Amino acid sequence: MTLLKKLQWSFGLLLFFFVLPVIAGQLPFNKQASTPITEPEDKQVVYAATNLAEQSALEQTKEETKEKTQDQTKVETQDQTQNPSKDPFKVLLLFTHSQESYQPVVKAASGKAAVYDEKTNILNLKDTISKHFSMNGIQTDVLDVDVMKELKLKGKSFPDSYNFVRPYLEKRLQEQSYDLVIDLHRDSAKKNATTLTYNNESYARIAIVIGAEHKNYRWNTAYAESLSAAMNEIVPKISRGVISKSGDNVDGRYNQDLTKEMILIELGGIDNTGEELNRTIAVIGKAISKSFITGKQQ
Repeated sequence: MTLLKKLQWSFGLLLFFFVLPVIAGQLPFNKQASTPITEPEDKQVVYAATNLAEQSALEQTKEETKEKTQDQTKVETQDQTQNPSKDPFKVLLLFTHSQESYQPVVKAASGKAAVYDEKTNILNLKDTISKHFSMNGIQTDVLDVDVMKELKLKGKSFPDSYNFVRPYLEKRLQEQSYDLVIDLHRDSAKKNATTLTYNNESYARIAIVIGAEHKNYRWNTAYAESLSAAMNEIVPKISRGVISKSGDNVDGRYNQDLTKEMILIELGGIDNTGEELNRTIAVIGKAISKSFITGKQQ
């Protein structure tokens, strides 16, 4: 063997031993992943007796809570059905001319005919009004002051009525809020103007008076027109409409500047009977509900 062949063979042998470990590392056998992967095992979880007891108690509590909630829901549903509005529509009544009266009513009580009376007067209607209003979901408060009696005691005259009642009304409005304030009066007009027959029953007609000399004028008028229209839908022409007053020899505000929700209602006239007044009061209650309660919810 020549020297050149010996060198080639030696070089080839060395190259073979050098490359062999590299080749061996790439073969599929004897290879491991860099991060071992542990296969999940199927295990059955066994709860201790205390855990089962707690679980049972928890389920029982859930069931009791569910039953209580159902019972409470039933009660609340019944309450809402019986009392649709938990915050009722509130009306304040006042009688600035508290001793205005109706001749047939006074005559039935005392045998005399009078258009003003200390005992039998418009102030006596407050309970009838409250009853009819309550039937229509209206809560009624009364500014229970006999203005005309107090005027006499203090030596004041009839024209002082609105100024006299004003501080009483101001105080009440500061203490409580109302959805509607009604100052009730009796008109001086005769029977032909203040009486209406509808479906063979007679009613006392009303008129709503708004003072036009104050900032709340348009608000008061809106309330008045809404109520007047609703009343006429129930009994056609029972309302004579809304009358705006301003100028000489009239009050011009009727204390309506104290709240936007205030109106003055002339309830019938000097010749109307108790039955006619009672029917009209019922219509007023229904109309308030229709205008300001039922109408708002729809």
